[in-house]
Amino acid sequence: MTRYTALTGAVAICVAGSAAAETVAPDYYLDALFAVSTAERLAQFCPDVDVSLEAANSASELLLSRLATDGIVGDALTELSGVEAGVGTRQAAFMERHALAAPSTNDICAAAFSEIDEGSALGQLLVASEAGGQ
Repeated sequence: MTRYTALTGAVAICVAGSAAAETVAPDYYLDALFAVSTAERLAQFCPDVDVSLEAANSASELLLSRLATDGIVGDALTELSGVEAGVGTRQAAFMERHALAAPSTNDICAAAFSEIDEGSALGQLLVASEAGGQ
């Protein structure tokens, strides 16, 4: 299993995590979940971009290290509260920033390339695909 796979698995586990947990998910964790889940969706709907596995693996290593430093490992990771709401807020802001209420493929690709150009955490996970590009 690659670290990227582990990170995307963590996305699925944590979004479905317990709302009754006592530890609030740290912002850096929510930012990472937002970035990876949104990068995957952009790559799914824009044929001109892919997720960079190298960048995703690197981001995963940094995230897991920081979580471990903060004592958030094992079950503590799945018991964080505020994950779904925190990621949802970030996704809503992304959708608004890029005017993606009813997006076309061109709109989605424009948002992806905008993030790449900005060098955002999300954009750093994306690369132009071999099939297309800007």
